[in-house]
Amino acid sequence: MTETTGRPHAYPFARGYEGCPGLDLDPKYARLRENEPAARVLTPEGDLAVLVTRYADACRVLARPAEFSREHVNIASDGLRDEVFLTDIEGDRHQAQRNLLKSYFTPASAERLRPRAEQITTELLNQMAAAGPPTDLVEALALHLPIAIICDVLGIPRDDQGQFSDWARAFLGLRPGSRNEEAAAGAAMYHYMQIGIAEHRANPDNTLLTTLALAEDPTVDEHTRILLAIGTLVAGFETTANTISGQVYTLLYHYPQLWRQLADHPELIPTAVDELLRWIPVDARDGMARGTTRDVVLSGSVLPEGSAVLVARGAANRDPRRFDDPERLDLSRRVNPHLAFGHGPHRCPGEHLARMQLQVALTGLVSRFPDLRPAVAESALGWRRSTMRGLRSLPVTWATNSPRTP
Repeated sequence: MTETTGRPHAYPFARGYEGCPGLDLDPKYARLRENEPAARVLTPEGDLAVLVTRYADACRVLARPAEFSREHVNIASDGLRDEVFLTDIEGDRHQAQRNLLKSYFTPASAERLRPRAEQITTELLNQMAAAGPPTDLVEALALHLPIAIICDVLGIPRDDQGQFSDWARAFLGLRPGSRNEEAAAGAAMYHYMQIGIAEHRANPDNTLLTTLALAEDPTVDEHTRILLAIGTLVAGFETTANTISGQVYTLLYHYPQLWRQLADHPELIPTAVDELLRWIPVDARDGMARGTTRDVVLSGSVLPEGSAVLVARGAANRDPRRFDDPERLDLSRRVNPHLAFGHGPHRCPGEHLARMQLQVALTGLVSRFPDLRPAVAESALGWRRSTMRGLRSLPVTWATNSPRTP
């Protein structure tokens, strides 16, 4: 066993960060996974952390909050906020809040929303076809579908969903704006959710805001319920929107033959969605750190108590110890325990809803626009500066006589 000493690696790595184009996994991850699986890294903010790149180690860190806790880390690069969200807590408090959400994010609840997602997608693709090429797929589809679905889950009236889309974009920095505009959007959402919970308490229905309003759990106060509503909206919107555009980008720019394969064999889409989730590294800065609660040995390295640990899920998802031929994008891969949705107690509660929307979006696109292709060179694409990789726009085109009727 060795201590994690020696000169740390500059982090984050070049690809996928600070507007660096593309969704490639930096080759340094593979080198570290084989030679230094618990590597010391130095963030731009001057924080030292340990970067975990092997699948088994990633699962251990994510699944054992008693050893690796969100509540035992406080580094500038972690993204910790003044407000405490579900992702920031552990134990009974974390479970109590998740219990309020769980019935809305089961496989069955996601399937009940599939017809609604298909309706929205058809309407958006009809508008896209009517307007004609080229179009920005981010604006045409990727941003609109997830905000509509997550607002339906929460119980936000459809007439208000456009306003919520604007607030969410400003809050997440998805459009140009100042920090003041982000703060104003956050305050507006807080005020709206505060009123919405009160209204659902007086007039209950079967939506999440009603559950948050009526839950008889004294450990979850009103402020926490409002933050749960905001966190659900933001998480359900940004990640799915980025993933829709990221999956289409990957296929159109780098694997057009696989796009054609899906157009000819749409029955592959369920496995294709999960394989793309495995393949595409969504984090530019490898998620949120955990802190070791005691001295821990990981891959032969001693991590002293208080060490900040980052999990490189993208690298773990290509670990040959867990995946056969991991560097091949195989849309028919059946055994696919990827970590795109995390692992353990903090595994994404909305994974079934997200997976359903990705399937619906991809099915609609390959069925309606089988010859969809890029409208600009890859070098012309704009990427957001964020901890999550996302396209600012994705211009696409198609032959005007090719769109199939829905």
